[in-house]
Parts: sequence; C-alpha cells; structure tokens
Amino acid sequence: MHNYQLAVAEGPILQTSKWTNWGVRLLYLLIILGCGARLYEVWQHNPLDPDRLYSDAMRHWEQASEPLEPSPLALFDQPFFQLWLSVVQIWTMGLRPLIAIYAGLLSVATPWLWYRFLREATSSRKLALTGWAVLVWLPTWFSIYSFFMTETLFLTLMGASLWMTLRADRKRTVPAFVAMVVLWLLTGLTRAIGFPFGAIAGLLVWLRYPQKLRCVGWSVLIVLVVLTPLAYRNYSFLRLWTPWGNGWMNNIYAESGKREVLLHLKRDGAAWEYGFTTPSMNKQPLLPLSDWTPSREGTVNINVDMTHGEDDWKKEYQRTAIHGWQRLKMRGENILDAVMGSSWPDDQPYLAGQMSFAFRWPWAPLLLIVTLLCARRWRDTLMRPLLPILIVTWFFLQACSLVAVNEGRYRKPLEGLLIAQVIVMWDQYRKRVTPAAIT
Repeated sequence: MHNYQLAVAEGPILQTSKWTNWGVRLLYLLIILGCGARLYEVWQHNPLDPDRLYSDAMRHWEQASEPLEPSPLALFDQPFFQLWLSVVQIWTMGLRPLIAIYAGLLSVATPWLWYRFLREATSSRKLALTGWAVLVWLPTWFSIYSFFMTETLFLTLMGASLWMTLRADRKRTVPAFVAMVVLWLLTGLTRAIGFPFGAIAGLLVWLRYPQKLRCVGWSVLIVLVVLTPLAYRNYSFLRLWTPWGNGWMNNIYAESGKREVLLHLKRDGAAWEYGFTTPSMNKQPLLPLSDWTPSREGTVNINVDMTHGEDDWKKEYQRTAIHGWQRLKMRGENILDAVMGSSWPDDQPYLAGQMSFAFRWPWAPLLLIVTLLCARRWRDTLMRPLLPILIVTWFFLQACSLVAVNEGRYRKPLEGLLIAQVIVMWDQYRKRVTPAAIT
C-alpha cells in the first residue's frame, strides 16, 4: 500500500576511474577550503562586534543572558534558541575568541549534517559530497553565522533531523524513531516551521514502521514531557497555552497590510510597548531590474491586556485584518519577499554579504524548475516524496500565507531543500540511464 521509499541503500562501487578519483579529491579540497573560509568569516566578523550585535541579534543575546526575567517579547519567540544561547553564554563567558569558535563550529557542522542526510538519500558518495561542497560554499548560508540569529541553529537542527529521518526509515527501530522525534521537536522549538516539517517526516516514516504503537507511545510521552512545562510557563505569564511562543503579533502585523506595528501590552498594572518594522520594507528585491519596494503603508496599533488570554488578540486581529483585493496583494508581495528578498542581516557591504545579496536570484527559477521536473517525473516523486512534500509545505505555509511578513532569511531552509532535491533527482536519473554504474 505504501510503496514509496525515503532513503536509498548505499550501493556498491562497481566501477572507478581516474576522473572519479580526481573528482572526489577535488570535492574534498573544495569542502576543506569552504570549512576554512567559514571559520575565517566568523573570526573576522565576530557575532559580538558592534555592527553585528543589534536589532534581533541583540534581543536574542540579551534575553539569553536573563532567562529568569519574564518578558513578553522573550515569551513570544520559540524558546529553544534562547535556552541554547544561554548555555553558550555560560560556556564562553562572552569571550570573543570562544564565541568565534562556537559560531565557526556551528557554521561548519551545518553543511556536514546535510551531507549526512544526502548520504542516506542517495546511492552515490560522490553525489553526496557534491551536495556538501555546494552547501559549504552557499553564500546565503555563509555570513549569517556572524549573527546571533535563530536561522543559525535552525539550519543545523534541520540537517540533523533530516538525517535522523532517513536513518529511522532505514533502521526501523524504536530508538531510531525516538531520536528523529526529539530532533524535529527541537527544530520546531527553534523556528515554528519545523513543526509541520517534522509532522510530515514523522508520518511518512511511521507509515512504514513495524512497531507503530510503541513509536506513537514514546513520541507522545516525549512531546508531553517537553511541551507541557513550556506551555505552563507561557500560560502563567501570557495566559496562552502555546509552548512554541506567541505568533499573534506577527499574524496581525502581516494581515493588517501596514508597514509598522506598535504593540501595547499590559498585565496587572505593568505595561510594555514595542515597535517594529520588518527589514523587508526597506529592501528592493528586484534590483537592478526594478526599484520596487513593498506597498505597505501606515502603522497598526495592537492593544492587549494579557490577562484576557487570546480574547484581546482575536479582537485586534478582527479589527485590523484586511480583506479582498488588498489581502490578495499582500499575499503576492509576501511570496516575492520570501523567494526573492534580500537575506537580512547577512547582506552586509563586504564580499560575503554582497554575495549573499546577489545570490537571491537563483531560487525562484530553481523552485519552478524543480516543481516542473517533479510533476513530469511524478512516479519518481511519489517513490521519494519527502523532499517534494517539504518544499510544497514551505511554499504554502511560509511564502503564501500571512502568518508573518516575510523576509529573505526565511528562505534559507528552502534553499537547502531545493539543493538536496536536485541531488536526489540527479541520482534517480543516473540510475535510470546507467543502472549498473552507481558510484
């Protein structure tokens, strides 16, 4: 009934050549040089530098340094990056050389974990190494590690989660399934898009598992143990049973059609005020073809008494949400910002940052090409559905929806998924054309 496969067993090397040997050596050289460049990048542009420690990066760093201080904004974010950064602060004591080592190791580990995923996903070590070489030099995955942004940990955890997904599908053991669940849970607690990714990956693996009830039992137990304390923490302060944070502000901001958001919060006599403008409002994603900028104008004011739970949030959403043509227009702009937008804050005015800015162009045509090829080779797609389904999920939940005003940095997981899918399709093509030459 479930005649699909998530992973391909590693095939024997049936033929070798001088080209193959030199090709592999060249790939290893590129990977080593790329790792060195990544370490050099964070050493030269330390996340603690004043021109790196501002806006969201500063907010994450400060919130991590005061984990026991209840703050509405801290509780709005997914919690794991803050907890992770708190541990990093304790380990490094905020010393610049140790922070550079931390950021460098995370930067180098991310492409390697995606390589481990590709080793499970393809029958060719050389293809997996090709993916590693591409990812280690990917400009939009490069200079972001000079900032304390959630994407740095999210991309790392996502690579590990994809690896554990195919490992669980291959091993078919309860411990392997549990490891996959734990990693996807941490990925979702770093950025919310990880939850639907994990649910889809877990379901595809679970359908092929022999011990379904035991996997469900352990998974439910782990989820309850992790999420229940977080849900209680948020409810005690925000009156919201949301262990993954509070997405109401971003949702209201996105659906209001406004350029800025002013948030007025109160609770038991205390008051907080926050103001935001997403960086994408000041970007020109179509340069040099056009100087177009998003059409949002004005400010949306949100007034919430947090003791009322979701009630005030719902009222503010209903009061400010736009409808009809204007809403459709905001969806179109959100798609454009997601697939073509500049990746702030790593689009800096130096080489790595400018390469990140310039490299926003390939993703829209690559997404279209991959989609058309998956549709044309639909039997292959159904046989290997994981990556295509995750790509579609990202497009509809992140790009098309109005859960948040999109920025170019939200595209980073899609970039990895598209590159991985190209590698997988290449592997499928090779096996169709020369099935006896899997190397």
